[in-house]
Amino acid sequence: MAQLRAEGHDTDSVMVDLVGPAALLLGREWEEDRRSFVDVTLGLVLMHEIIHTMGYEYRDGPKQAGRVRRVMLASAPGSQHVLGLSIVSEFFRKAGWQVVLEVSPSAAELCHAVKNEWFDLVGLSVSVDAQLPTLGALVGKLKAASRNAAMPVLLGGPVFTLAPQQAERFGAQAICVDAREAVDTALALVAR
Repeated sequence: MAQLRAEGHDTDSVMVDLVGPAALLLGREWEEDRRSFVDVTLGLVLMHEIIHTMGYEYRDGPKQAGRVRRVMLASAPGSQHVLGLSIVSEFFRKAGWQVVLEVSPSAAELCHAVKNEWFDLVGLSVSVDAQLPTLGALVGKLKAASRNAAMPVLLGGPVFTLAPQQAERFGAQAICVDAREAVDTALALVAR
């Protein structure tokens, strides 16, 4: 970490401009059989360690004033990775949000989470095209189950970098593909 800072990289840049592309490259090389399971596992462990270590910079409390807002960040059912969510969660924490990172394998468990706790916003990460046909139903179920009748849903994840999509198609309020913009987008949605 010290070397990255000495080279002029700030925390946000490391998370978005270095870790994110490195994860994509690692995944591509796995798919092309150029990396072994061990290589990929070790690479992901190191990336998670970087995110975790850098996240401790924000543990002294919020850096921005305002009432505490709560966000639940989750992968759409069927996703196998949470690296991107871990990055996004650090941006929310840095901005003073209380973050719940929900790693649930089913829509029912995600609905249970929003039914039991108040969230100002839900952010869903979508990894692959195969998740898109059921995404609208998932968003609808989350909104119906939520304690917050006006809870907006923010979509993100790798699938939205492949082709432009409209959030309304899925019943969501916005799509964000850059972790650095996620908090500002969320604040705009919550303010509505």
